[in-house]
Amino acid sequence: GFFHDILDFYKDGLLKGHMLDKGTLSNFTYFNIVAAGLHTLEYEWVEDFIHRYRNTLERHYRDSAFSFNLARLEFARKNYDAVLTLLQHSNYQEPLLNMAAKTIALKTYYILEEYEVLHAHLEALIKYIRRKPGLGYHRNNYLNLARYTQKLIALHWNDKAEVDRLKQKIASEPVLTEREWLLEQFKKS
Repeated sequence: GFFHDILDFYKDGLLKGHMLDKGTLSNFTYFNIVAAGLHTLEYEWVEDFIHRYRNTLERHYRDSAFSFNLARLEFARKNYDAVLTLLQHSNYQEPLLNMAAKTIALKTYYILEEYEVLHAHLEALIKYIRRKPGLGYHRNNYLNLARYTQKLIALHWNDKAEVDRLKQKIASEPVLTEREWLLEQFKKS
């Protein structure tokens, strides 16, 4: 119910014009509205919103915010080829947005079982993170995601003890925003 309430709040604010400042919608608000819509599974509404409010974003953020949020929507819809196309045709210069885009690509490659591409993607992600100073908390979070994804790829799924150990490590990792997605992979095996 929380996300439905939040989305209703945003819808009302958009309808009344309260979300725009001099005709501009904050890219943070744009991202949050899409997130709320995805959580409520209102995919058609989200798609309309992404397109309708694209030109209200600051020009600097417009293309990257638009393609990233469309990629998020297509990921939720399980249109994985569209996800990769959208992510490849945009330049994410903001480090956190870049890493979020790399995370969606990582998950897509894993789901599609494109392990060779995923392995190269993970190596590039790790190098990118290590080269970027000042990421703070995000540095450990994304390094943990990359490390645990590598372990999932190499996991011997027939070895119950090994599977249980990795699952427990992921569950107890203090800094890991993609914990839920990683743990879902154990249910699929």
